Amino acid sequence: MSSNALVALESQLTPLAPRFAQVLGKTMPVERLIRTVMISVERLPALLDCDRQSIFNSAMSAACLGLEVDGVTGQAYLIPFKGKAQLVIGYKGYNTLAARSGITITGGVVREGDVFEYELGSSAFVRHVPTLGNKGRIIAAWASATAKARPAVVVVLDIDELMAVKNKSPGAKRSDSPWNDTAIGFPAMCEKTAKRRLARSLPLNIMQLASRIDEAVDEQGHAAWIGPDKNVVIEGEVIPDRQESRTPTVAEILPPDEDKSAAEWDIELAEAATKGKVELRRVYAQIPKDMRPTLQKALDTRNLPAAEKADAAMEPTQ
Repeated sequence: MSSNALVALESQLTPLAPRFAQVLGKTMPVERLIRTVMISVERLPALLDCDRQSIFNSAMSAACLGLEVDGVTGQAYLIPFKGKAQLVIGYKGYNTLAARSGITITGGVVREGDVFEYELGSSAFVRHVPTLGNKGRIIAAWASATAKARPAVVVVLDIDELMAVKNKSPGAKRSDSPWNDTAIGFPAMCEKTAKRRLARSLPLNIMQLASRIDEAVDEQGHAAWIGPDKNVVIEGEVIPDRQESRTPTVAEILPPDEDKSAAEWDIELAEAATKGKVELRRVYAQIPKDMRPTLQKALDTRNLPAAEKADAAMEPTQ
């Protein structure tokens, strides 16, 4: 690896610092971001053979997410992908993005012999008791997101679903892919896949961006990045994010309105359902707990199907 090539790359990244700083905010100093990019290139010299613009795009993606890409912290990585540099988010990166929004993400893999119970829906929970020293076959992966005053969000993927993701992943065809490391890499990728699926049901715009570029690469085989306008770009096509970044409303910041009747909450749930499951979940979280049983039947039979239909209508066409 030529030191001149590294110096040239750093001199090309430095003028972009003001643009990186605009999206980084107070997450980290821009100098630190550029340093982590350079460390990543030093650790993986093949990145110098990649399209230079793709390195800049990946650095901007990392800036938008506020994640380090040195490949050491486990938050994010730069890898060569079809002649381009590609940002890949690690499972620790998803933990970091969620924690910044007051949400705790946990997860793991389930092996034969473990005690594992779970429930999905409005009363979602996970109970996983791994058997100490268990090296049995992995049969599932799970992830859970919890936050104060919000119902838990749980995702469980069985081994067939996990293998389907691996089989779609172009990176898994490489011998050095973590998917092919049965001891450490495969379990970590299974856990990461479950955590990535959480983004579909979480009111976290930035986490949804991370999930989308990861899915484009790992499940569709397309290069992807995040632009300075925080739109996901997939091989040149701008894919608008489903949920806009916005300032929380007063109603979202204040405690649940104890004075609203069940009928009024039912109307709000119906309106939220037209905007999809994320909005429906946000409104449901504001309803006083003692009133939720009254609204449960309408939620299950009317509002959830309507929200799923709204989400399906917003799915990008292929």
